[in-house]
Order: sequence, then C-alpha cells, then structure tokens
Amino acid sequence: MALVSKSKSSTKSIFAHLCDQMDKLNSNVISVEEAKAQANMAKQANNLLKYELDRATAKAKLGKELSIREIEKYE
Repeated sequence: MALVSKSKSSTKSIFAHLCDQMDKLNSNVISVEEAKAQANMAKQANNLLKYELDRATAKAKLGKELSIREIEKYE
C-alpha cells in the first residue's frame, strides 16, 4: 500500500471520497473507527489545500513585497 497518493487532490475529490466513506459506513463495509480516521485525513488534506490557497492569494496581492520563507525547499 502506497503512503502517498499519486492523484491530484482537490476539494471536490475530498468531498467525493467522504461521501463514498459515508455510503460504506451506512452499508457496514467499514467500521466507525475507520470512517473517523478517513475523515481526519480528509480534514488534514483540506487544511493543506486552504494553506496553499491562502499562500497564493498573499503572493498575488503583495508580490515581491512579501517575504515568505520557502519551507518546501528544506526537505
């Protein structure tokens, strides 16, 4: 099982995944604990998407005046 998804993430895909998980939960295909874990992961993914949107908005508004430390470069 891969730890990193190869597909692009979007709010729409996260919502579709959550709806699929709710259907599985209603059909007793997955447990409540697994559904909670999936919901927590979706929340974290959505927080990352929001961060990227906020960062892009700030860069667009402030341009070169904005000094954001490029933490993504320090892996």
